[in-house]
Amino acid sequence: MKIERTTIGGVFIEHASPESAPAAPPVVFVHGGAHGSWAWENYLGYFAAAGRDCYAFSWFNHEGSAALPDDRFAARSLVDTVEELEIVTAHVGQAPVLMTHSMGAIVAQKYAESHPVVAQVHLAPAVCAEVGLDVEFDIDPGAPVERLPFEVAWGLYLGGCSKEDAGRYHALMSRESAAAVKEAVTASVSVDRTRIGGPSLVVAAEHDAIVPAEAVRRSAAHFGSDYLFLADRSHNVLLEPRWRETAGRVRSWLDHRAW
Repeated sequence: MKIERTTIGGVFIEHASPESAPAAPPVVFVHGGAHGSWAWENYLGYFAAAGRDCYAFSWFNHEGSAALPDDRFAARSLVDTVEELEIVTAHVGQAPVLMTHSMGAIVAQKYAESHPVVAQVHLAPAVCAEVGLDVEFDIDPGAPVERLPFEVAWGLYLGGCSKEDAGRYHALMSRESAAAVKEAVTASVSVDRTRIGGPSLVVAAEHDAIVPAEAVRRSAAHFGSDYLFLADRSHNVLLEPRWRETAGRVRSWLDHRAW
């Protein structure tokens, strides 16, 4: 499998293409907080081998993409990150399947309010204001959120990974926008479900310490999405050792509902 890397409009994009003509619409992967295009290293190859053009990208101020001044970055909403997704989909040139992780779900849903999508798959997704979370959270709005210490990140973001793999991923993690973190933790971004078309799948992990499975279930009900519960999994279902099993179940859903 060949991966082409390019930067367009300041957005770092990785493209994995199938060996023959694509069998279905392209997949655009949207990472979550503190991650980058690298988070999809397993999924790019898996879905390209299944006959799909696959694109992963990094938000501004994340691995490979353009940097913004700290004050602007700290105040940048998840809604603002739709800009990067629009740059990527314009490059792709056709309506995609959007596959997301964590905070990336809100970015994709806001994009889908005003753009056509074939389908959406949300893995351990952050939830919108209409679904809601009962969380009190205070953060300094004037500075980006620093990368968490390794042991903390391993427990929160990378549970299920070996220490060696978790260390490699942790080294790639970026600082994050304070505004975006607060929006995700407190579920404060509103999404208009009546403006979103196409089928969707929402995937919850039993041991997710970031977005409880119960909240993900409520999000699926709110959007009328299909719901998949993964027992004995943590927040980073796309990187932990059983990622291929998860990808296979997502592919089966796409084969049935979207392709």
